[in-house]
Amino acid sequence: MSERQNREREEDRERIRLLEFQLDHLRAELLHLTNERYRLIYSVAGHIYRFLRPIEAFIADAANAFAARFRQPPPAPPKQVAAEGAAPRIRGAPLPGRRLLVDVTGTIKRDAGTGIQRVVKEVTRGLYSGESFDMPAMAVRCENGRLLTANGFVAELVGGDATPDSEISIAGGDRFLMLSDSWNAFEELAPIFAKIRDEGGEIVTCIFDLIPELYPHACHEVTVPRYRAWLRKALLESDSFLAISRTVADELADYVAAQALPHRPGLKIGWFHCGSDLALRTGAAPREKVRAAVAGDAPAFLAVGTIEPRKGQRVAIRAFEELWAKGRDVRLIVVGRRGWFEEAVVSEILMHSEFGRRLFWFDDADDDELSFLYDHAAALIFPSYAEGFGLPIVEAARRGRPAICSDIPVFREVGGAGALYFRVNDAKALAETIADFLDGRRFADPAQVLCIAWRDSARRIVEVIAREDWSRSLP
Repeated sequence: MSERQNREREEDRERIRLLEFQLDHLRAELLHLTNERYRLIYSVAGHIYRFLRPIEAFIADAANAFAARFRQPPPAPPKQVAAEGAAPRIRGAPLPGRRLLVDVTGTIKRDAGTGIQRVVKEVTRGLYSGESFDMPAMAVRCENGRLLTANGFVAELVGGDATPDSEISIAGGDRFLMLSDSWNAFEELAPIFAKIRDEGGEIVTCIFDLIPELYPHACHEVTVPRYRAWLRKALLESDSFLAISRTVADELADYVAAQALPHRPGLKIGWFHCGSDLALRTGAAPREKVRAAVAGDAPAFLAVGTIEPRKGQRVAIRAFEELWAKGRDVRLIVVGRRGWFEEAVVSEILMHSEFGRRLFWFDDADDDELSFLYDHAAALIFPSYAEGFGLPIVEAARRGRPAICSDIPVFREVGGAGALYFRVNDAKALAETIADFLDGRRFADPAQVLCIAWRDSARRIVEVIAREDWSRSLP
């Protein structure tokens, strides 16, 4: 058998293993929900709810019927946009007379405290750090088809008094960067797109990952169709895409080509890296229960991320159960809010015999408490099987803490030689890696992990757009 055939066979085995992992997660979630259903059926509350369900169904059906009367018919499938404009310029000095208008509408309206909102807020801080960039940049928001300054949002981030927001007149050559989660407001932004194009400007879309396309079973059922519709619209509307890692930039270019997705001719794709510095309050103290989680001599390992299938919290729990069974006195601290398909994992954490002793979960930790936990952790555990960047890796490294993470391309890009890697979705491999780390058989140097400040991220964003420093261009 040839080397190519061996490689393809190994890739097929890994795909099957990932599908089996996803199936196991969904099976656990289904069993948990089934048990909860039985518990309701045979409880007093369950009998009461049984009489309420027909009323709930009637109200829902009536609401859907009423909404259907006003629902617009679905639009026709998009067609390939006719060629327009020239090929991207070669990187050089920025052209004068242009501004970068950075849209933060989504984060102003819906700040769920997740990684996307962190990127938006920290990049905005970087843009207003007082440093000089290749082109003037300002945070903006959209309201009723108008583009306004986002003075209040900026003041909350960097301090100072906020002047009232005012409408912005789009000028020739302006670049409009949708930094926030534009999939929730794409139709609302359509009038802005038209004004930008009328003035000879360009539209840039920030893309955080391709997870809903590549791993749909890891996402909430609402997310996948919404993301699919957004991506296809964005490919037609955008002159360029800016990804939060080189890995995502390459994934996007390869996926668009492989799926033959319609896009603007000459579509440009670039990337930047996220920062690792946390904005902390002076003199802020963690809560007692947070301090207690790291008190004592037992090494504490920190897992940061929303509770959801792809984050691998169950993999981490299984690995630590194996370590505990072998007499290892170690702690696992999970920091992250509830996400989706998380009921079984959350129940397992809360009902675990080690919960509150050697297993902890904080769903409401702020940046100051997260920083405290980084400072007192032996290492970060990051068992995700799909990510767009991996913020916890760089945040831990800035605090001098190594990372033990899944061996996936974007983690190699971010962690480099400064992290330890284990086979993705393999709890036994994670347990062995942790044991090797504790016993000094394997080392990780946080100084070799990607380390930049958010102001550097902001500078990179402006530079890519101002100097046409794109890494890929599609025909």
